Amino acid sequence: MDKTFRVRHFKASVFAHATENQSKVRSSLLNIVPSSMRDSLNVNEEVVMGHHGNEIRIYGVELHSDSAYEALKYLICSLSESDKNILLMSLDSRVGDSSSHLYIRLGKQEAYMGRITIRDGNDVIKVLVTVEGCRAVEDLKKFLTELIRTC
Repeated sequence: MDKTFRVRHFKASVFAHATENQSKVRSSLLNIVPSSMRDSLNVNEEVVMGHHGNEIRIYGVELHSDSAYEALKYLICSLSESDKNILLMSLDSRVGDSSSHLYIRLGKQEAYMGRITIRDGNDVIKVLVTVEGCRAVEDLKKFLTELIRTC
């Protein structure tokens, strides 16, 4: 792995509506990180009110440095080959203003079932990864390509 790039931060969040099983939604979030991290991971919970007065819980996790790298590697390596290709081919639309920020949306239902899949839409787990050293989309693509080779 190229040492000029370093995963600094991994943040994932998911919305749970009042009609959903909260435990299952939390499980879907935890299923996107390695099983060795799940028991010790602190899951943040925030309760907000929806537009129509309905309660929405936002569950989130944050990891830093080596743990962030391990979580990203687990996530990437768990993707199917086609999802890995989709991620690389759609990278331009998955970076923020800073090319060091990678945004990935994962299927919430699939994650609950133990499958990590790229999904766009609203019923997703949102992931933000900060990769230090990436100054352009090409840098991020190089980093991810190298990471995929280690899977």
